[in-house]
Amino acid sequence: MNDFDWQVDEDDDPAPWGDGGRRHGRNPYFWLLTVLILALLVGGWAAARWQLRRAQEQLRQQVQAALDLEQTAVQNGDGDLFFSLQATDLAWFAAQLHPDNVARARADRQVTKVMPVGEMLWANITWATGDADESYQQIAFFRQVNGRLLHTATDPTYWGRNFRLDTGWGQLEYMEVDAPWAEEIADFVAAVIAETCAAGCVADPRPLTLALTPDWSDTAVPDRLHIPSPRLLALDAAGQPANRFWDELRRRLQRHITPTTIRFAVPPDIAQIADYETAAAFFMLRYPYIRVEIVPLSDPSPTELLAFDGAAFPLTEVLLASGQIVDLTDYAHSDPDFAPADFYEQIWQGGEWHGRTWFLPYAAEMPVLFYDKAAYRRAQYPEPSPRWTWDEMHRDMIITSKPFAADQPSWGFLDPGSDVLFSYAYNWENDCHEPAAVRCERPLTDTAVSAALTWYQNMAGQRGQMPNLTEIPDRERENILLNWQSARRRAVIWVDSPRRYEFQRLLAPIGVTLFPGSNQFDGMTPLHVSGHFITQQAENPRAVWMWLRFLSFQPPRAQFRLIPARPSVAESSGYWQILPRELGNPMRIAFPFARPIKLAEQRYFTEEQVTAVLSGAATPEQAARVIPTLVWFEVSGGQ
Repeated sequence: MNDFDWQVDEDDDPAPWGDGGRRHGRNPYFWLLTVLILALLVGGWAAARWQLRRAQEQLRQQVQAALDLEQTAVQNGDGDLFFSLQATDLAWFAAQLHPDNVARARADRQVTKVMPVGEMLWANITWATGDADESYQQIAFFRQVNGRLLHTATDPTYWGRNFRLDTGWGQLEYMEVDAPWAEEIADFVAAVIAETCAAGCVADPRPLTLALTPDWSDTAVPDRLHIPSPRLLALDAAGQPANRFWDELRRRLQRHITPTTIRFAVPPDIAQIADYETAAAFFMLRYPYIRVEIVPLSDPSPTELLAFDGAAFPLTEVLLASGQIVDLTDYAHSDPDFAPADFYEQIWQGGEWHGRTWFLPYAAEMPVLFYDKAAYRRAQYPEPSPRWTWDEMHRDMIITSKPFAADQPSWGFLDPGSDVLFSYAYNWENDCHEPAAVRCERPLTDTAVSAALTWYQNMAGQRGQMPNLTEIPDRERENILLNWQSARRRAVIWVDSPRRYEFQRLLAPIGVTLFPGSNQFDGMTPLHVSGHFITQQAENPRAVWMWLRFLSFQPPRAQFRLIPARPSVAESSGYWQILPRELGNPMRIAFPFARPIKLAEQRYFTEEQVTAVLSGAATPEQAARVIPTLVWFEVSGGQ
């Protein structure tokens, strides 16, 4: 079997032993000594072979144990255990979430051979499909670190030199170990292109570069395709590229040269649907071989979303951990018509998870603090300064909410969401002196979350400070901002969206200010970043990427007051210039210190956490550590 061209000269005969032309016939001990020496040599050789086989068997058992533990972790949805067995490589992390790799990890993999090379182990692994009608094998790499084995992406020393083969359809790039199959693969590509174009393909397909890669990387470079080496993807029992490799290669070639349709799910908002349909019309004029179908969805479940090629709905960690979302990092960094640097950095970071980009940011909403000017006047107290502290806001809440008449404010502060909690946690013990918060961003810790919950606990339900919203029925809480300010119960300071500025002005004279900070650092506004993603079910992910790239250049509708993800789009649409002055000035001051609520942080400040603290069921420290368990490698049908 051709199992990766490994050669171990274990069966070579020992070198012949000669007498050097000397005669020993007269020495009675000569032959006895010779026999003893030969016996010692043969015994040593046999012992060395036994030790080698024993060492290799021990290594094989160690690798097998690691694979068995991976299988257990995947079957149990235990991502913490699974990724503790992997090398800390962000691209490798993302590759493990691919459905094909998850299915492989679930299978009963067997290690047939292990070769140590320095601190690395090269392992030959076999497995069978679910119905066991076909078996496969692949190369896998492990690094020995402090007595532990870590599964890693590749070992550059294994693959050898890079080669190129010129063909009638373009170029094939491959590594030295894959040289035996280069001509066969090139002929297969030619046959698929001819067969596909005979049935109808994109007119005059341009020369193509196909790369057999030593990893799981992808590319958005025009007329270039990547596919993992057959040694990574699948060899058959005879050590040749398996049907799985040829099927995948055919699929990638055909989707590259044939017209395609993208089914794209969007929220059922009439204005948004119109914007997406208009964008799709312009996109299809530019790319006539790609058709975009806009499909409105109301409150879709994860399984419903995954039936589409892409979507404009918020991503969650549940969807990401299921492995059903395409990692966009390689597309973003290889596409010559795309530059991550052309995004506001704090908005770009909103699409990241575990150091990789999973959705392409489109816009961000930056909540602001509104305040009742009349309440400040009645209290004969100066209005908030653009850069105030949490202590100053607390003092304002108490002083301005004192009732001077029956129809005056009864609360100092109101936030029906979690923005104020995120802002407080982001500011907690922040000693950064950079001119922009994004440059010295710290991970959100349990300590900071606990501090924010403690601050909230000390004020919620206290007269003149904050209402305890957990005591309000859910149906009322959903529309609390819509009804609160027009009711007799009012707040002096409250959190709301910039899009409601004019509505708030109709109710009472209002001002706009920033989230508070400290004496050393400005306040940090939580950003809600929205964008678009690609599902693993996408028929043509590259085409969907082109659509998402096109959308990232479209300005959001002005009435929504969403900040465009690209400063170039903000400038061309006049976003900052057309904001009302009293709203725009504080937003411009706050934006450099805004911080995205990242996907991994959305498990904090849940309704369950806040309710547990305010009801006394948990201390802030306990609640900060109680976050929903993330189940990996599975798709949930619920929300």
